[in-house]
Amino acid sequence: MRKIIITAAITGAVHIPSMSDYLPITPDEIAADAIKAYQAGAAVAHIHVRDPQNGRPSSDPGLFRQVHEKIKSECDLILLPTTGGSPGMTAEEKLRVIQELKPEMCSFDPAPFNLGLFQLAGKLEGRYKHDWEPAFLEYLRYNVGLPVTFQDDLTYARTFLELGVKPEFELYEPGHLGYVSWLMEEGLVKKPPHLQFVFGPMVGWMEPSVKHLLMMHQEAEDRLGRGAFTWSVAAGGKWQMPLCATAMAMGAPNVRVGLEDSLWAGPGRLAKGSADQVKMVVQMAEPLGLEPATPEEARQILRL
Repeated sequence: MRKIIITAAITGAVHIPSMSDYLPITPDEIAADAIKAYQAGAAVAHIHVRDPQNGRPSSDPGLFRQVHEKIKSECDLILLPTTGGSPGMTAEEKLRVIQELKPEMCSFDPAPFNLGLFQLAGKLEGRYKHDWEPAFLEYLRYNVGLPVTFQDDLTYARTFLELGVKPEFELYEPGHLGYVSWLMEEGLVKKPPHLQFVFGPMVGWMEPSVKHLLMMHQEAEDRLGRGAFTWSVAAGGKWQMPLCATAMAMGAPNVRVGLEDSLWAGPGRLAKGSADQVKMVVQMAEPLGLEPATPEEARQILRL
């Protein structure tokens, strides 16, 4: 059977604790959720961390280290920490965890994009668990979601190359592919690059649709060459499973689920952990002639 790499994005920095009681907050909770996702069929865990006291997104390397050590003591998941962090964090803050932990992979947002989280503020009025949450959502009404400069890209790419960390390029629109090809021309990206096409329902993201997924994949082939890259799909909210299914039918080597992208395990049913969504992908994969890749198989496919 053909293999499919399943990535579990455990907690992220988009959802706030008030949205779900199941969102992992502490290092123990994040590690436990990742281990359950592994047991369900995930080969990769995408890691963010949060302040254990109030759930606010954090860039504390000590918290990342706790999570990594707890996971590695139980399983051989490929750990893919974020360099997206949270709005307002500096490039130095986001890179520190990569420099200290030297993981196999990390996320890399090479281009600026907006993130309309402020749309959620009104829907949660009166339901906030923590004082920081409403201001966190409203921050992006007045600020660019992820302000990345070309010089930032060069700094990130050189750092990853020097440390031997494979970047996963997070791409939110077709123009973002130009950043990847530019960094490849600069000799700062080992081939083949790993691309993740990201779709979300918020203002500022590419509209989630099969049409746009096909367009992104075709554009990547036109720019980089057919078979010249590996790729994955991450989609937010109700689009998570439909676009994962489409990507698997297209022959994608990798798909991503997890509570970072969607809090749901079906209409009106909150997921109790990322493992719930991993199990759904496994169930969809079998009729397509696919089975979950182990972490070691994923390393071979991604050429880590």
